Amino acid sequence: MVTVVIPVREAAPPDPGLLDPLLSEGADVVVAAADGTGEDVLDAYRAAGARVLVGDGPRGQRLRDAARGARGEAIVFLHADTLLPRGWRSAVETALAGGAVAGAFRLAFAGGSRRMACVAFWANRRTAVTRVPYGDQAPFVSTGAYERVGGHRPWPLLEDVDLFRRLRRVGRIALLPLAARTSPRRYLEGGVLRTALSNRLLVLRWLLGASPEELARGYRRAVPDSVRRA
Repeated sequence: MVTVVIPVREAAPPDPGLLDPLLSEGADVVVAAADGTGEDVLDAYRAAGARVLVGDGPRGQRLRDAARGARGEAIVFLHADTLLPRGWRSAVETALAGGAVAGAFRLAFAGGSRRMACVAFWANRRTAVTRVPYGDQAPFVSTGAYERVGGHRPWPLLEDVDLFRRLRRVGRIALLPLAARTSPRRYLEGGVLRTALSNRLLVLRWLLGASPEELARGYRRAVPDSVRRA
């Protein structure tokens, strides 16, 4: 079995396009919801067939709690605005059976915008070099490797980058040719160039010693609630 963990904090109900490909493939779907998420939203996820875990900790803590209750031998971490392609489960299982400890999908954006295609191109090139995918690439990991490196740190930001920087030390990171298609809304509302540069700057500041908590405070001031992820 493959467990899919979806962090949720927004007030929108689940998109059927998000859950249908997961449940039709027999995935164990866990929603890691932030405390305060509307009960109507949580009930909609439950009615669709997902397990719901509600926590008041930062996103990294909620992801770790959900992952440690995973029922599968592989875990996929999926943003609520990202859709997995047909055949996603077989691709994940094949990559892990072939010796990878973790991996991610190729990034693509819905809508067909040339600007967003350029963002995706450079994001995929970066990942090919660093082997550190971001959360919008639907990263996945074997449960054994996840526990071996200690899982997500309980951080509000950059917990996905930190996890894969540790995972690449213990084994191969597979990059799948299949694309996870994510919403461009965050880029379009925040400004495509501004958002892309802001992402790079966050990582750079962290590498230079800034704490995730400090970076998260600045991120909350700069990014509207309507486009911030869980």
